[in-house]
Amino acid sequence: MNLSQFTSDGKFLMLALDHRGSFKKLMNPQDPESVSDDQAIQLKKEIIESLKDLFSGLLIDEVWGLDAYQVRSKPFLLPLEKTGYTDEQGERVTELEYTVEQIKNLGASGAKLLLYFNPKGISAKKQIETAKKVMQNCKHNDFPFFLEIVTYGSGKGEVYQSVKMLQDEGVVPDVWKLEYPGTEEGCKEITNLVHTIPWILLTGGQTFDQFKPELEQAIPAGAKGFLAGRALWQEVCSLQGEEKQKFLQVTLPERFKTISDIAKMS
Repeated sequence: MNLSQFTSDGKFLMLALDHRGSFKKLMNPQDPESVSDDQAIQLKKEIIESLKDLFSGLLIDEVWGLDAYQVRSKPFLLPLEKTGYTDEQGERVTELEYTVEQIKNLGASGAKLLLYFNPKGISAKKQIETAKKVMQNCKHNDFPFFLEIVTYGSGKGEVYQSVKMLQDEGVVPDVWKLEYPGTEEGCKEITNLVHTIPWILLTGGQTFDQFKPELEQAIPAGAKGFLAGRALWQEVCSLQGEEKQKFLQVTLPERFKTISDIAKMS
């Protein structure tokens, strides 16, 4: 399994840009439907262009991301799930849209599965089965599998509990993409739990200033990098003209360099 293709100096310095429906909402919160596909593709292209020499790999979507990333100098992941989730009795159920074979044919070097997970919820069993199905499909194809866990529900320690429950049921991806578990000690517990399997930090919908200190705690505690999305680039969706160009040319590269330096500290 060649995971080194996604790393720089052994660390995952990856850009997340697979956002679909939420991307148009960021571009026009009042009327997302008025945003054309071409406009979404163009903005994604500009974000990628801004960071193309800095990221070690990226996560894009099949709808707009593939068209936005035409000069493919770095390896990329594609998502297997449908955008969003299905609400079943108040629980979030992931549905698959693509197979590993399909995204390989589209040029992907790895697969990403987003799994909404409540370790105490009735949907946990179904979500575990979906993860197992994808894992087996990836193993059959000798294809890197990045498993993203987004927890919901109530109670502390949900990230740890979710990973442990999945591991106990035999779900072991090639890379865990996880939320910040709340403390540096929590990060160490995750590292001990996953043993030799790398885990990387996701940004979620928070700001850059919120993500940076989390990464500063996660890296010394064992995280192997990041797959960073909205915390890096979300402001650009509402900018125009000179402000937009300054963000793309100065702010965005500076942010990426900052978190890359943090990731390489240990």
